[in-house]
Amino acid sequence: MEYTAQNLEYAVSVFYNGEQEGRAQAHAWLTVAQRVPQAWNFVWELLQPNKGTEIQFYAATTLHTKILRCWNEVPPESYTELKEKILQSVIAYSKGPKIVTNRLCISLAAFILQQGSADVAEILRPLSTAENTSLLLEVLTVIPEEYTSMTMGSAMRSKNRAALNQASGMVLDDMLRYLETVYNDYNTASPSEETVHAWTCAANCVASWLTLDGQDRLDSATTPPQRALLCRALLTVVRVLCRWNEAMSDTALEACEACLSAVRAAGTVDWGRDPGAESALIADLAALGEPLLEANNQPNSLNEELLSAVITCCVAVSECHARRLVEAVNNPEREHSEGVLRMLQLLLTSQLAPGHYPIHETRSNLIFGLWYSLQDEIFNILESTDKIHPQWHNYFAQLLLTLVKKSEMPSESALSKDDQELLRCYRQDIADIVMYCFGIVGEWCWTYVESAFTAAESALQRESALHVFLALADAAPSNRAPPAIVALLHHALELVADTENQDTRVLHTALDCLGGYAAWLSSVQSPQTAALGQRCMRAAGTALLRCPAPAALALRKLCVNCSVPAAELVADIVQVAQSGSGTADAWTRRQLLSAAGAALTACNPDDAEPLLTSLAHGLRQNLNTQVRSGGKCGAAECVSLMGALSQRPALACILFRELLPALTLMPSKPELVQPMFQIVKNTVSALMGECTSIGEDLEKLIIAGFETAPCPAGLDVIKLVTVFTVGEWEGASRVVRAGVMASARAVSPVNSASAVIAAPACPVPDLAEALFAVLTALTQKQPIAIDWIEDLLPDLVDLACTCVRLWEVGPAGAACRWLATLAQRRASTLQGQAPSLTHTVLRCIGGATPRNQMEPLAELLLALNRAQWAGGGLGAWLREALAHAGFPTPHATEAHKQKFITAVLKERTRRVRLLEAVQEFSLVCRGLIGTEYARQSISYKQMVS
Repeated sequence: MEYTAQNLEYAVSVFYNGEQEGRAQAHAWLTVAQRVPQAWNFVWELLQPNKGTEIQFYAATTLHTKILRCWNEVPPESYTELKEKILQSVIAYSKGPKIVTNRLCISLAAFILQQGSADVAEILRPLSTAENTSLLLEVLTVIPEEYTSMTMGSAMRSKNRAALNQASGMVLDDMLRYLETVYNDYNTASPSEETVHAWTCAANCVASWLTLDGQDRLDSATTPPQRALLCRALLTVVRVLCRWNEAMSDTALEACEACLSAVRAAGTVDWGRDPGAESALIADLAALGEPLLEANNQPNSLNEELLSAVITCCVAVSECHARRLVEAVNNPEREHSEGVLRMLQLLLTSQLAPGHYPIHETRSNLIFGLWYSLQDEIFNILESTDKIHPQWHNYFAQLLLTLVKKSEMPSESALSKDDQELLRCYRQDIADIVMYCFGIVGEWCWTYVESAFTAAESALQRESALHVFLALADAAPSNRAPPAIVALLHHALELVADTENQDTRVLHTALDCLGGYAAWLSSVQSPQTAALGQRCMRAAGTALLRCPAPAALALRKLCVNCSVPAAELVADIVQVAQSGSGTADAWTRRQLLSAAGAALTACNPDDAEPLLTSLAHGLRQNLNTQVRSGGKCGAAECVSLMGALSQRPALACILFRELLPALTLMPSKPELVQPMFQIVKNTVSALMGECTSIGEDLEKLIIAGFETAPCPAGLDVIKLVTVFTVGEWEGASRVVRAGVMASARAVSPVNSASAVIAAPACPVPDLAEALFAVLTALTQKQPIAIDWIEDLLPDLVDLACTCVRLWEVGPAGAACRWLATLAQRRASTLQGQAPSLTHTVLRCIGGATPRNQMEPLAELLLALNRAQWAGGGLGAWLREALAHAGFPTPHATEAHKQKFITAVLKERTRRVRLLEAVQEFSLVCRGLIGTEYARQSISYKQMVS
């Protein structure tokens, strides 16, 4: 279809109004149309005023695309004509539609940047009239934004940056003149809509020029005095608008947010280490925020968005100049210190926003990051003073009590699912900030929290205090029992033991506290804490029916850490684990079994064996039921109990023998093979060097499992068995051989009647990756295991060479790593296949595999280059493969190939340099060299000088 105006209008209409299939086709065709040379002509026809808004917007977008992507199509002698056309269009659309005007302004900005930002003032002179002020401000605003987003060469970027840096002072001076109209007399009449709009545009422009990213930030754009004048004018705009808007209108709010954003941009650039100017800005912000907060600090405030913008600005500036806040507290007699201290109090007040987050307020979460910055700066100064100023203790104690208050949860009926997630994240942030408080306040934190708990008037207030108490768990002092910690644990115990308490959230947090302080209880070795630990275990056990998951988790943590009381209560704990086996919650069952395993490990062996046998009997019955009738498998529960017994291998061995009758039945069903291997894997891990005592049973299970369904878990078992029993158990060689053969058959993509490993099967990526990972580990750490499968190596190497070409990253990378290890340890094994393997690697680099797989290929080349070969070597194989014309692709010239060969053979140690060479050659072969994609992908350098 021709790219005529009529066809384009029809395609745009289909795109906006047609069916889904037609819209997709129209979008594809319109996208192609934006790149054709004819687009330079049809955009002007489509930009006519009589066209629809959709047509005009498509034309403006096409113009922007052409300037960005097809600038080379414009001859230099046509630059002036193009500029004039763009300017005429911008002026013609000064009244809208807004989306078209904006896109045209962006197009003009792109034109300016393609010219290297030369003569910005001259280009924009037609927009300098009073009636075009808004257009001028919009173009000036989008120039830095377009500079940040545009793709351009380093030379052009440097040229533009220099030009923008030079123009920035003039631009910001102009913006200051627009903003200084705020000093007119607005005592008797509010500013007009036009004036407010001009302030908004000027503020947006200021923010745009001051927020260029990274190394492109224009730090020299303004001097500190000029920035101070800008900030003062911007803050005055906010004051004037607040005076005339008790409840902010949309226009006034937009202007205030723009001004505060510009202040934030100005306040967070380098002020040339001028403490007076920084402190003055902080004081000015505090003076603005205090009356606003006082007037609007209430739940569901009408001006919540304005307060959020003010607080965001205050936090950003305070974080950037946190040292000024710390110095003001440490040296209150300094200039502007009073204003800085007012800012600190303002932020503390803001943190204690009335109402529940996120129902009644959404601004208290904005301040969290500041407390970390302040704590960090306090400790930085502490390095030179060796003493924290006492006033900081007061501030952070006040913050801690504020966090207790804000941690309070609203009733569940008031929360939607989204609100619940917001509150969860909010309370996690509170827990993090609590630890910053501990860094300053120290062990007094528990005293303050205990006082807050005692003063609480409702269950939810007590829950919030316990939430903060839980956040302090990791900081509890070892070997000591501060009274406040003991008192708070007793409070948590009372809430758990209170069977009339129906509030699940309170019970949940109280149980979390019991588990959270388990490690502390174990560190304070005294009769009192042992008794307290026992009480905590009993309380967690009795709470299982009311709050199963948190109670089970608390019980597990207590049993793992507090061995003495766990041993004393072992019979009860095992009984609880057995009674919990019928619950539908598998996660809770696993926690209970882990708790039982920890208790069994802690108690006397004579007491543990009959209890373990009884517990294992129930698990075996569950496994038998699974084999017979299907349903949920109990393997995870067995794994949890086996893992808990790892401290006592004798008990782990007893558990395994009790489970063995059920385990021998599991390989009969393919879906149960992996669960069976998970149990066996944890058994081997628990027994370690003692697993030879069950060697015969292990061998039967492993071989049976691989005969039914090879899986990655089975290969993990083989690796562990080999590590723990090599040289001690004859069966190790048989299980390695059986597992490798079965896995290789499962992933082999071809038939080979003469091969030792041959069977038709579809490739299984996870299994293939696991197979080569095991072979790599054995080749590196247990070379004797490779001797057991020496006759299989030729077929395994063929399989690995096949997998190198796979698009799946995992198997291909694992195959490369094994072949690289084999080249280093047993080069003779690869000797026959090395030339064809080199050919395969070159094909992959040339485009047979995605570019994200270059790293393992580079490692393989490095290993082939390092290896000692009997005659020939990598250099000969590279030259032989690359001697063919058009290989790997026609894009690679002879010069490219020779450059690549030299780079590869030169690097025998530096992986990074070799990877760079491989990546560059891959770009060459794919025809991408010299493109923007190449420059963005790697540090580009010319292959052929």
